[in-house]
Amino acid sequence: MANTTFLVILADVVGWGYFLSWTVSFLPQIYENWRRKSVVGFSFDMLAYFLLSYVTYMIYNVTVYFKPNVLGDLTEDNPVKLTDVVFALVAFICTSFQGIQCLMYDRGSQEIHRSTVVLCICCLLALAILTVLSCFGLSSWFLVLQYCGYVKLVVSFGTYSPQVWLNFKRKSTEGFHIGGVLLDFGGGVLSLLQMDLYCFIEHSNKQLTGNIPKMALAVVTLLFNIILVWQHYVFYFGNEYDPSEQEPLLRDAKKTKFYAVDVNADDGEFLVRSLSVSDEQNAGETKRNSQESLV
Repeated sequence: MANTTFLVILADVVGWGYFLSWTVSFLPQIYENWRRKSVVGFSFDMLAYFLLSYVTYMIYNVTVYFKPNVLGDLTEDNPVKLTDVVFALVAFICTSFQGIQCLMYDRGSQEIHRSTVVLCICCLLALAILTVLSCFGLSSWFLVLQYCGYVKLVVSFGTYSPQVWLNFKRKSTEGFHIGGVLLDFGGGVLSLLQMDLYCFIEHSNKQLTGNIPKMALAVVTLLFNIILVWQHYVFYFGNEYDPSEQEPLLRDAKKTKFYAVDVNADDGEFLVRSLSVSDEQNAGETKRNSQESLV
């Protein structure tokens, strides 16, 4: 009995631990956007998927926590804990605030893909239809919750993919704060640990099978966090994104580099300047710049 009481207390402490870790994980990116007054380097597609996933996650957790009988007659404790409910609400608020930042700050040439917009609208429309059908008794609330759970599950597999791809294209993680990723990783480990503790206490796997969104969130978070950490500390460590390396405004225009040397510098120290011009520039300007390099 004493051991069980200790494990229950430990599980609650671990639960609040991952709640704090995941909640604080939103702050580094919010601060980074505010500090730079820019959201360049922060994937808008990833943010959209996060918003969709947290909407469904919030609906699932709030409903099951306050009305557990929706899932049927539960012989064990409610699979959704208070920490799950609070985190879902805080996550939705913080993600929405990041969306507001994307509207306020410099976005550069970044934009959200149409496929992401279409996918999010279709998922929310299907959720609205199921909800209306349930209100008129043409469907069950259990189906609505199952839908929310599996939307969260499916979307979680692609949530971080846009950020991974954006980092790959830019060959840099500048603009994406790695602190949030590290906190995410810690929260995922603690979340899995809490579910294992409750399974041991209850001698049942209901905590794993009865809370699919939470399970998916923890596992997928760990996998993508490892990829993002690897990008930041190994592949693109120290790389700063250079806007001059963007594609020219005209797709067919190619950049050409040449160097101008200032031989009038003191003590024979040459000043070399790297200039970039487009092939579309007139030949006369290119010739004048080339002559300067021979002076």
